Amino acid sequence: MKRFAFIAAAAATGAFAASAGEMVAFADIDTDADGQVTEAEFTAYKTADGEVTEAEAAEKFAKIDADYDGVVTEAELTAAVEAWKAEKADAEVDVEIDTESDSGY
Repeated sequence: MKRFAFIAAAAATGAFAASAGEMVAFADIDTDADGQVTEAEFTAYKTADGEVTEAEAAEKFAKIDADYDGVVTEAELTAAVEAWKAEKADAEVDVEIDTESDSGY
């Protein structure tokens, strides 16, 4: 019986893992260059391509704002991205596929 092992990324991390895969420059989000990203700046950035709703962006912002002060610093954003990357790596699993069916097909 032939078996192949491959690595599959679990979908549990969903949109967070997807967005974590692309490290964006903090300055691209911090449009007024004050060293902080407000929820409005974050929402405008995340919804610009039409793939994320305002509600989804607000939810992501709340998860990134580690100290709950209403703004995200570059350190908070970097920490969130690193945490999402770690979650994604932890979610990877080895899966074996049986390529020969006992049913004869």
